Amino acid sequence: MTSLRVYHRTRRPLRTGATIEYSDPYRLGSLGDLLEMLIDGWRIDHLHYADRCGLEGADEQPAAFLGLVRQEQREFIYLVDDGRGVSHRSVLAMFKEHPHVWKYRTPPTVEALSVPESPPTPATEWGQVPEPFPETMNVCPTALRAVVPINQTQSIDGVTAALTCLESYEDGARVHFLVHAPDNDATRDVLAVDGVVVDDKGRMYRMAVTDERLAGARLVGTFAVAPAIPAGVSMLTLTIGSLRLGTGGETIDGPWVFRFSLDAQ
Repeated sequence: MTSLRVYHRTRRPLRTGATIEYSDPYRLGSLGDLLEMLIDGWRIDHLHYADRCGLEGADEQPAAFLGLVRQEQREFIYLVDDGRGVSHRSVLAMFKEHPHVWKYRTPPTVEALSVPESPPTPATEWGQVPEPFPETMNVCPTALRAVVPINQTQSIDGVTAALTCLESYEDGARVHFLVHAPDNDATRDVLAVDGVVVDDKGRMYRMAVTDERLAGARLVGTFAVAPAIPAGVSMLTLTIGSLRLGTGGETIDGPWVFRFSLDAQ
């Protein structure tokens, strides 16, 4: 049985040092092993990236985990960025940037946010926000202008956030999200999700959390965004800054940063 070391926040000492046991253990592989399996008819079933791996042979290095299937057979391998082969680093770079790959990152390795030359323009200075917001925002099917898939997932210290899609309406937009906290108890106590939305023209949007509901170990909901997204906007950046858990108001800091294209509109 192989154990994958899971790193949790030091502020949650009861969870520090926890391990996940795999009935189908991952084994250390190489790029050559992966290519040989693909040639032999194996298919990649899932991918996962971790910036710190505690498995034997990884020595705290970044690693890409792959699950492969061939008919009724299953194999689990991981590739380590050993710093010696350009091919390994190239493969890992592709894994890290692909929106469908589950990412596990620790706060010190999260990319620093770029600071614009000037602050974003507040929503009230460039558009109209339906008031009271978000209650009066028209999300009827007749007001729907476009649906844009996002399908991006990011994990920081065991807290996973995902955006699934954006719905654009005549006077605003909705972004569907889900959050998975470190454990079931924490998830049941999620009280708030704080965030901000900015487009590639330097405009900031009003944002509010709506339709929160629990689905098993996940908090599912939507971000209401206003004003309406103007024509000509091609990129949005949605940043989830923090989560507030429990009645005591414990805060888990991000950021979980999602930058996605609106070209589908």
